[in-house]
Amino acid sequence: MKSIWQAGVDDPCHFPALADSIETDVVVVGAGITGLTTAQQLIESGKRVVILEAHRVGSGCTGGATGNLYSLVSAGLAQTAVKWDDDTIQTIVDARASAIDLIEETIQRFNIDCQFKRVPLYRLLTENDQKSADKLEAECEIMVQAGLNAKFCLDMPVPFPVTQGISVGHQAQFNAFYYAQGLAKALSQRGVSIYEQSPVREIDYQHCIVKTDNAEVQATDIVLATHTPKGVNMLQTGMIASREYGVSAKLNAGSFPDGIFFMLDPFHSIRSYHLNGKNYVMAIGEKHQTGEEQSERKHYQALHSYLNAHFDVGEIEYQWSAQQYSSGDGLPYIGRTFASDHVYVATGFAADGLTWGAVSGKIIADTIHGRDNAWYRCFDSQRFTPVNSAEHWLKENISVVKHFIKDHFGTKKLKELDDVAPGQARVVTLHGEKLAVYRNEAGNLSVLSAICPHLKCVVHWNDAETTWDCPCHGSRFDIQGEVIEGPSLHPLEHRHSG
Repeated sequence: MKSIWQAGVDDPCHFPALADSIETDVVVVGAGITGLTTAQQLIESGKRVVILEAHRVGSGCTGGATGNLYSLVSAGLAQTAVKWDDDTIQTIVDARASAIDLIEETIQRFNIDCQFKRVPLYRLLTENDQKSADKLEAECEIMVQAGLNAKFCLDMPVPFPVTQGISVGHQAQFNAFYYAQGLAKALSQRGVSIYEQSPVREIDYQHCIVKTDNAEVQATDIVLATHTPKGVNMLQTGMIASREYGVSAKLNAGSFPDGIFFMLDPFHSIRSYHLNGKNYVMAIGEKHQTGEEQSERKHYQALHSYLNAHFDVGEIEYQWSAQQYSSGDGLPYIGRTFASDHVYVATGFAADGLTWGAVSGKIIADTIHGRDNAWYRCFDSQRFTPVNSAEHWLKENISVVKHFIKDHFGTKKLKELDDVAPGQARVVTLHGEKLAVYRNEAGNLSVLSAICPHLKCVVHWNDAETTWDCPCHGSRFDIQGEVIEGPSLHPLEHRHSG
C-alpha cells in the first residue's frame, strides 16, 4: 500500500532525467523538503541551482512523513534539556517556529494547495503513572520558559480516557507531498533545473562534481539534502537509522478533531486527515532500528490493532513507513562537511524532519551566500560533543560490529537456488558468496550480492516492504538491487535472475 499523502494526486509533477553534463552554481542532491527549501532560498538570491532526485519529487521521507509541523521536538524539550542549556533550547524553538512560518509564507506566495492549517499539539498520558506525570509537568514548564503557548488540559478532544495532558497552540499540519510537488513546480518556473530518476553514483569533493549514471554536474557548491549523507561520512558513525510505520482508515461515523496528538504511553502519533470528502484517522509508531527485525509486518499489524482499539474505523486503506536518522547529541547536523568547505549536509533530524528540513534550507543558503545565521553555531555539522554523544555513538557502533561479525560468519549455506520457495527471501552463502535471494509468488527469481556497497555489511530482508535493508547505516534496496534510500551510492550487484 502507498501512503495516504500521495493519494488523490491525479497529475504529479514530472521532470526529466539528467541526460547531458551541465554546470551550475549549486547542485542540490535530493528533492524533499530540505532540498527544495534550500533551492528556494538560493535562487531568490540569484544563484543558479540544479536539483538531482533519485526517484520522484517528494516521494522519499518527505512523502512518508506525518505532515506535522511543531516548534518543540517529538522526544520532548525536557529530554533535550538533559544534554543542552537554556540558550540551546530557545534556539531550537525559535528556529523551528521560524521554519513553520517560512513554510506558511511559501504556501501563500506560490498558492500551493496542501491543506496547511494551524492546529494545537497535545502530549497525552492514558495511564496513571506518577513518573510519567512528573515528566509531563517538567515538559510543560520548559515549553513555557521557551515562549510556547503551553498549558495543562483535562478536557481532551479524544474518544478515549486521558489522565493528563498538555496543549500547545499555533502549531501546524499539512500534506508534505503536496507541498513538495507544488514548490517544485513553482521553482522550476523560476529557473531551478530539476531532474528526477537521476541517482548520484559518485561525488568528487575536490572539484565539486556530482556524477549520475549518464552525466555529471559541475558546481561551486554541493548540498546533500538526502536525509543522511551519501557515500562514506564520519557523521554516520554517530547516527542510528530507524523506521517508523503509519496506517490510516476511514472513520465509520463523525470526525476526529484537527491537531497533533502525541500519546506517551507508549508513544504513538495520531492525527486526522480529510480526503475526497471523507474523514480519516491515522496512527504512527512502532519505531525500531532499520534492518533489526525478524519481521516488519508485525509493526503494521500492531498499528492496525491500536487504531481499531481506539476508534470506530473501517478497513485499513493506507499503510506506509519512513526512515529516521537520530544524532548522538539530539540535535541535527547542518552545514559544511569535514571533507570540503563547499559540500553541505543536513541530517540527524530524528522524527522531526519536516521542520528541520526547512531550518536546514535557510541555514545552508545563508552559509553559501556568506550571510550570518543565528542558528548555525547550534546545529553546526562540524561540532564536537563527545559527552552528549557518547552513549548514542557506542550503541550504534556496537550494533555495526555485531552485525558485521554475526552476518558475515553466521549465514546459512545453500546448496542450490531451487531451495528458495515462491514468496520466500533468504540471505544465504552459495559457492562461498553471500547472496540476497528472493523468489516472488510467480516463481521469478532475483539473486543479488548481499553485501551493502556502503561499508560491506550484510543486508536483511524486510518482509513488509519487500526490500533489502542494511542494519549498519540504513541503506535500503529494492528487489532489483537499486538504492531506495540511505548512504549507499551504488546498487546491490546482480548475480542471477530468472
